[in-house]
Amino acid sequence: MAESPDRQPPAIVMPDRPMMADDWSDGLPVIYNQVAGCLNADPSPPARVVDAGQGNDGQIVIDMMGDSGTYFRCQTDPAGKSKPVLFRQEMPANLPGPVYTATPYPPPKSPQAGICYEHYPVTDHTGWQLGWLSYARAGDNCSTASIAKP
Repeated sequence: MAESPDRQPPAIVMPDRPMMADDWSDGLPVIYNQVAGCLNADPSPPARVVDAGQGNDGQIVIDMMGDSGTYFRCQTDPAGKSKPVLFRQEMPANLPGPVYTATPYPPPKSPQAGICYEHYPVTDHTGWQLGWLSYARAGDNCSTASIAKP
C-alpha cells in the first residue's frame, strides 16, 4: 500500500554544508516530517534538534534541546501514523552536531565567547525556508575555524 501523499516529506533542498559534514542531518530529507512532528510536540518551544536517526527497533529517535536547557528524546514511527512521544533526558556532556532549528525561530547563538555558529538555510523545492542547520565553530572567525561540537 502506498503512503498517503500528505505523509511524504517535502522535497528538501539541503544546503551546501562543510565538506567534513557527515552527520545525522544527511537523513533530514527522509525524516523531515518526524522531525517537524517532534518539534511541534515540544512543550516549551523553541526546541532544536541535535541528533536524529533510526533506532534498533525501527522507530525514529530525535534528540532535542530547548532554550531553557531542557533535553528531550522524541520517538515516532517512520510512517508518521502515531503521535510523537517525548522523554525527558539528562543532557549529554558532548552534543553531536549540527543543530537544526525550524522557522520561524532564529538560529542559535552560542553562550560561549570561543564558539560561534555558521548557519545554513534548509529550504523546500520552491525556495520556502523550513529552518537552519547550524554548525558550531571554534574561534572568533567562523570562516576559517574548524568544526567544533556545539
